[in-house]
Amino acid sequence: MTTTLLGEPRAGAALPSPARERWQPLRGGLLNLYRYDYEEFRYEQGHLLLRGNNGTGKSRVLALQLPFLLDGEVAPHRVEPDGDPAKRIEWNLLLGKHSDRLGYTWLEFGRRDDDGTEHYRTLGCGLHAVAGRGLAGKWFFVTDQRVGDDLFLQTPGGNAITRARLAEAIGDRGEVFPTAAAYRRSVDRELFRLGEHRYDALVNLLIQLRQPQLSRQLDERKLSAALSEALAPPSAAIIADVAESFRSLESERAALDNLAAASRGVATFLGEYRTYVRIAARRRAAAVTKHNGEYETTMRKLRGAETDRDTATVELAGLVERLEALAVAERAAETAVTTLADSPQMRDAQALDRARGQAHERAAEAARAEAERAHADDRLQARQAAATAA
Repeated sequence: MTTTLLGEPRAGAALPSPARERWQPLRGGLLNLYRYDYEEFRYEQGHLLLRGNNGTGKSRVLALQLPFLLDGEVAPHRVEPDGDPAKRIEWNLLLGKHSDRLGYTWLEFGRRDDDGTEHYRTLGCGLHAVAGRGLAGKWFFVTDQRVGDDLFLQTPGGNAITRARLAEAIGDRGEVFPTAAAYRRSVDRELFRLGEHRYDALVNLLIQLRQPQLSRQLDERKLSAALSEALAPPSAAIIADVAESFRSLESERAALDNLAAASRGVATFLGEYRTYVRIAARRRAAAVTKHNGEYETTMRKLRGAETDRDTATVELAGLVERLEALAVAERAAETAVTTLADSPQMRDAQALDRARGQAHERAAEAARAEAERAHADDRLQARQAAATAA
């Protein structure tokens, strides 16, 4: 940081060079303003510290350099840190003792490219005041020339050059502006590229912040407004994205409402459908239970019929065996009768009758056995038919 003692003469030192890729102030100067015939102030890495006793002009330097050279307006509330309306811009020229005076305030910026190429821009304002008339003229300039190198604001005799001489000295290396508005647009275009609205907000913020004893006189509402004004406006692309997002949000909200309505409808339907399903399930279960009971009953009947069939089969086998035995006995009896009938010892009629009686008894018994067999056979067929039907 460079410390400048106000009023200290500066020898012909080499001009400073920029060290950064961004624009930064390198030098500033006053010519025929306030109590300075010519004074130059050098910055170190974009910083400047002014030191001096009270009354040496520290506040005057600030008032006539920054943010004045970024603003260009000469109204006291824009130039003076305290905004005192009595401190008119022409007072800095005439001081109550000059009748006609022309002066300049200027500020030099510089930057360096990656390849080492250096670029410079000098901003300045020329002021002309005449006693009794006040401020007789003001003009501004922006150039890539450097004061003291290829641009000189003084004649060889030490007088400040006129506006016409300044325009001639600048030529096509810059431009001289008659109005502050055109000058501000050029400064913004050359150094900041913020756009008119944002650049004006930046200057207003600097004016707000450079007030003396800011912490005691801080107007939070004004400061907040200045900071808000200094914010970059959103780009059209961002606005379009936000608008599209809001439109999408509205569509999604409508879709969500539709889904919620569908969900409620489905929930209502499911409630009724579950009731229907429970009733239908109970009905179908009752039918299944009924048929299952009928099946169990039929199976019990079938098993009973099969048992009866097996019992009848066993009884039938016994009767068949008995019938066969009776048949054998019958044949034996018939043989005996025949034998006895032919035997001379049995010619007795009584013996023959007895034999015949016995034969009749055997025949009757055989007939009964045959009847029982037929009855058993009928029962077996009936039970088989019942089992088949079941």
